[in-house]
Amino acid sequence: MVTPNPEAALGTCPFCGETVADRHVLIHYEKASGDQGVWAECPGCQDVIDPVSQPE
Repeated sequence: MVTPNPEAALGTCPFCGETVADRHVLIHYEKASGDQGVWAECPGCQDVIDPVSQPE
């Protein structure tokens, strides 16, 4: 799902723990299960990652 706010937090980097915002998204895709997924560039370590969701 695309959020209109580029600063909206998607989650954190599983490697360095940096917060990943919507503006860091490289690609949105649909998983085999039908769920939406994203790949993003971590602003901290610059790795391409699947952000870990923020706890609600």
